[in-house]
Amino acid sequence: MLGVGDGHTIYYEECGQTTPEAPVALFLHGGPGGGASMKSRQFFDPKFYRIIILDQRGCGRSTPNAADDWELSLFENNTQQLVSDLEKLRQHLSVEQFYVVLGGSWGSTLALAYAEAHPSSMKHLVLRGVFLFSPDEVDALFQNGSTSGQNPEAWEKYVQFIEDTSDDINAERTNYLGAYFKRLRDDKYRVAAASAFVGYELSISKSFIDIAAIIEDLSCPSRLIPFALFEVVYMLNAGFMRRGQLLDELSQIIDAGHSVSIIHGRADYVCQPKAAYILSQALKKGGAKSVNLEFVAGAGHSDSEPGLQCAIVEATDRLKDAFLESSFESSFKGMPLSRINSLNL
Repeated sequence: MLGVGDGHTIYYEECGQTTPEAPVALFLHGGPGGGASMKSRQFFDPKFYRIIILDQRGCGRSTPNAADDWELSLFENNTQQLVSDLEKLRQHLSVEQFYVVLGGSWGSTLALAYAEAHPSSMKHLVLRGVFLFSPDEVDALFQNGSTSGQNPEAWEKYVQFIEDTSDDINAERTNYLGAYFKRLRDDKYRVAAASAFVGYELSISKSFIDIAAIIEDLSCPSRLIPFALFEVVYMLNAGFMRRGQLLDELSQIIDAGHSVSIIHGRADYVCQPKAAYILSQALKKGGAKSVNLEFVAGAGHSDSEPGLQCAIVEATDRLKDAFLESSFESSFKGMPLSRINSLNL
């Protein structure tokens, strides 16, 4: 646990390699408020990487958890403070530079914000399910019913909960996120509202509806409440960023020379594939040297989708190979050719 100020203590764990020279990988979970799990480790080769996983403010094993005290969990809980927490964790762990930062969904947003604020703190980015916090992304997911074309039942249930608990549905239809926030602050409706909200998103997160996984998540208050509360609050506040900020500040990433691997499910109904395309094009037009965009056919949003899992592992393995190749070459730099030949490599 690491105290980061403002009454917050964040949980983190390390696994994989323990040697000081091991490249360090940082995993950023989604949500906001989704929390990390043991499955978060699976995207990195533990024989190569020193793997760092954390639960962001107010969720998972960090304290205070929103399920225990929603008001305290929201205090100073914003993108800027989460970025600051990542820097505090890096310094606490005596990590000079993260070799790779992997973020999915909201984690991709936070990874970009972190890279733009502290470009020297990392070398490579791997992003899955890009979300740039543009107004149309937020509205498509939570306001205007764009997801109903492919997921009519899920959208109907999302809206129905508000209709069934509303005193003025005509007004609340103009701001479903605001309506959910009102209920998430009410002891009478909090758990039911969180279940309806999270149930909707989980129902459209995979290329099939995983009933068992949804039931598991909805039955765990320490995961359910933060996931719903923080996602609603961040969506209502545009991610606590100015409009277009992530795209406007890409020069920080480009000038630092970061490589960026973007992986997005072609059938992602949570985060729009066009966001990944817009990001990749902006990076390339800005002069980024290494940008790779991969749309995974048949895959949805969740990082439990097999196609996405394979693509992410392939991306971190490519970075591993690049590191090993660079280390191999540097070990022979300046050595006479006759000496290299004598090694019988």
